[in-house]
Amino acid sequence: MGFLSRIVGGVGAAVFAGITLVAVPSSAQAMAGPARVLVVPCDAAALAAAIRAANGFGVARLLLAPYCLYNYATANAPGVALPVVTGDTTLVGGSNTRIRRDPSASEAFRVLEVASGATLRVQRVAILGGSTAGLGGGILNAGTVVLEQATLSGNSGSNGGAFANNAGAKATISRSRLNANSATSVGGGAIINFGTLTVYRSALTGNSAPINGGALNTQPGGVSHLISSTVTTNTSGGLGGGISNLGTTKLDRVVVEGNTGSGGGGIATGNANVEIRNSIVRNNTPDNCSPLNTIPGCVG
Repeated sequence: MGFLSRIVGGVGAAVFAGITLVAVPSSAQAMAGPARVLVVPCDAAALAAAIRAANGFGVARLLLAPYCLYNYATANAPGVALPVVTGDTTLVGGSNTRIRRDPSASEAFRVLEVASGATLRVQRVAILGGSTAGLGGGILNAGTVVLEQATLSGNSGSNGGAFANNAGAKATISRSRLNANSATSVGGGAIINFGTLTVYRSALTGNSAPINGGALNTQPGGVSHLISSTVTTNTSGGLGGGISNLGTTKLDRVVVEGNTGSGGGGIATGNANVEIRNSIVRNNTPDNCSPLNTIPGCVG
């Protein structure tokens, strides 16, 4: 028998610590001053320095090196590989750009953290190997996060192995892949959501949780909207092999398939706030949805 768990100006250039900085005026950012564009070499210390600088600038765009591994054996902030994002920062990667907690690191820490009121955009970057006893092994968000063409893999946290979205926070994940992440306490092998979350054209695959929500765990007050995405081959030791819901979860053109839990192998909910439109929920173990026949559009 399972249960769902609630978890309480002009153009200029300069060199800064090995980072090339260019100030680019932007009418959209006129109120915040000129946007800063920083070219970050393939060096872990340089990326940490760039984020510290970006926090001071307010609005910054960091161009990371392609074919680069930014590897962290120690944290640059308490419990975080990189300085906590407090401004409006965009990380732009390229082919095979990765940010990783070193597997041999003696201490546990997540990869990225976003403060309340701050914004982080991540484009074409892989977030790898984060590990924390708290929420969000890959990214912990208390502000606004936008992930585009990103990969979150091999991360672990107590809840939300790859990504944790706090109450009041907003996140959009598009054209991204979250795979092989794990929760170690309750749920959300890939994502735990207490805030507002949109997942678009993304894949949540091969994630795991010990109790609820092998891929996604939506907590009370959280709203999760999945669009044109796949939730496949995730596992839970309890209910919701793919998705567990105690808030509001909406699926639009989503495939939930091949997930495994003790009940609700595809989707498990503790309320009536699951909406399925033009979606497929099939071939989950031991059943597709739990409680049986309580989620309109889900059979078996």
